[in-house]
Amino acid sequence: MSEPIQILADEREWREFADAPGVSYKTLRKHGSGGNGLTILLKFNPGARYHGHRHPAGEEYFVLEGELNDLGKSWPKGSYIWHPPGSAHRPFSEKGCVVLVVLPEGIERLSGA
Repeated sequence: MSEPIQILADEREWREFADAPGVSYKTLRKHGSGGNGLTILLKFNPGARYHGHRHPAGEEYFVLEGELNDLGKSWPKGSYIWHPPGSAHRPFSEKGCVVLVVLPEGIERLSGA
């Protein structure tokens, strides 16, 4: 039986993605087959973009603060989005945001994105 995970996320440091300036993360949990699934917090500074990528096993996220731009729409605080397996997108935030993201498996970066 697994042990519970108990984290005070505010006590963790934000770590910026080297390939996505202005986008940072806090890992909350590693899981999934092979341990490459993640539950993370993502923070987009105003104007920040994440590279285009595909989700082989899907993705779900919940906007905790601010507004995320994805799928041709602005998603405000309280929005829940599920991307089915195989879906691709390139999220960004004009105003900045914090998002809780659950990835059953790792992502595939799209070439040229």
